[in-house]
Amino acid sequence: MNPRVLCTGIATATATAAFAASLVSPAMAAPPGADVVALEASWSKAVVAHDFAMIKAIIAPDWHGQNTSGKYTDRAALLADLVSGKDKVSSMTNHDVHVRFVGNLAIAQGMDTEVSSHDGKSTSGTYSWMDVFEKRAGHWVAIASQNTLVKK
Repeated sequence: MNPRVLCTGIATATATAAFAASLVSPAMAAPPGADVVALEASWSKAVVAHDFAMIKAIIAPDWHGQNTSGKYTDRAALLADLVSGKDKVSSMTNHDVHVRFVGNLAIAQGMDTEVSSHDGKSTSGTYSWMDVFEKRAGHWVAIASQNTLVKK
C-alpha cells in the first residue's frame, strides 16, 4: 500500500474519531454530583454490610452528625454503635438524592428507606437527610450529617 495513502487514511480516521469524541463526551460525561451520589450509595451499602473500613474511608475523622433525637455525635460514637450492634441496619435504599457544590464542599440532600433498629427497638422507616462532604486530597469525605425520620 502507498505510505501516503496509509498516512492520509490514519490521519482522517484519527480526526474523525476525535471529532466524534468531542460530540459524544459531554453527553456521556456523568452529571455533576454523580460521584457524591455514588458515594452516598456506597455509604449505605457499607452500613448494611458492616464494612467498617469503607465507612471509615467515607466519614472523615473529624465528622460530626446530629441524629433524629437531636443528639450531636462523632465518628467514634457512630462506629461504636454499629460495631456493638446497638444500631443495626439490614437494608437501606437511597432515593431523591440531590447534590450542589459550594467551593470545595458538596452538599447532598436525600432520603432513604431502611429497615433498622436501635437498642433492639425498630427505627425502620423513611429518613430525610443531609450530608456535607469536603474534598480532601482529591477525595470526598463526609464532614457533617443530619437526619430526620419522616412521619407518616
